Amino acid sequence: MSYFHIPVLLNEVVEVIDPKPGENLIDGTIGGGGHAGAILERTAPDGKLLGIDLDNEAIIASKRKLEKYSERIILKKG
Repeated sequence: MSYFHIPVLLNEVVEVIDPKPGENLIDGTIGGGGHAGAILERTAPDGKLLGIDLDNEAIIASKRKLEKYSERIILKKG
């Protein structure tokens, strides 16, 4: 089974959250990782993100999409 998700209001959400370099954040509905990728870009070089989702397929998709951030992201099913 493949997982497909288009992030909704990506720029607007990231603007409201306004992540800063070095900040650590939680994404409680990581989905396909679209918002998480944008957040990790803004929290570089050492900000971390905990991504949580009930859907195991979403976790797998996020892990693939966010592979380049693997040292700064923790993904959990929950």
